[in-house]
Amino acid sequence: MSNKRLIAVWGSPSSGKTVTAVKLAQAFANRKQNVLLLCSDALCPSVATIAPKGIANHASLGELLSLPTLNQEDILHYALPLDVSPYIALLGYKKGDTSFSYATYNRDRVVDLLTLARHVADVVLVDCTSFLSVDLLSTVALEMADKIVRVHSCDLKSLMFFASYLPLLTDARFRRADLLPLLSKVKPEQDSHEYSQVFGGIQLTLPYLDQIEQQAATAQLLEEISGNTTNAYQEGIQALMEQLQPEQQAVSSFKEKGPSVPANSFFKQLLQRFSPTHRGDSK
Repeated sequence: MSNKRLIAVWGSPSSGKTVTAVKLAQAFANRKQNVLLLCSDALCPSVATIAPKGIANHASLGELLSLPTLNQEDILHYALPLDVSPYIALLGYKKGDTSFSYATYNRDRVVDLLTLARHVADVVLVDCTSFLSVDLLSTVALEMADKIVRVHSCDLKSLMFFASYLPLLTDARFRRADLLPLLSKVKPEQDSHEYSQVFGGIQLTLPYLDQIEQQAATAQLLEEISGNTTNAYQEGIQALMEQLQPEQQAVSSFKEKGPSVPANSFFKQLLQRFSPTHRGDSK
């Protein structure tokens, strides 16, 4: 059985989707798995907030989707490799892009992109936009995903958003049985138990951390978190990881080749092959 996974991260606005996607990417990278993090939001491009030092040479996801045809080499060429996390590469829209910056694309193009991406990386993480009606990429990712991480926050806006999208979420296309709902950014004073009952099926929570809030504010989400106060958050990410990919299945394809594989990931070497000018972030 192939270990390659397509995971969609979706939820209400400001619920912590991008933060969760980035921290999951780090967790997979720590298992030495090649991760392609696909940031789908064209209205609020997030790559610049994740890897600000690499955006000068970052090619837009909109350009990739506008190509006449797609192949694996195109994905590798457009992906942004990172020095801080050699097993992670980003695909997303550039700062200043809008929904009108590039030609429209159809469902077949999205299916091609996601199918090819699964051949390129061990794990494809799609940071979906909240509003599926305006983003075909997010909608198709939710349909094709092996697992869907549905992120909620403990506030009334998240409840109202969930109530509005409930008729859509029950559609068989979105494979509701594969959902992993979680509460994110939970503060000590919030009644997470009551919110969990309303949202339903929630077994995982990620606590609010000042350190992560600071990382997000200073575009340093790819930095590791540390300290005693982060233990509960890290345990939550690891619990989520075990739901997404049990430890015994976490064996990357290139790692099986033996100790001759260099410390830098095979994924990064492929990226550099098609992008010889180094354009990743630096620590």
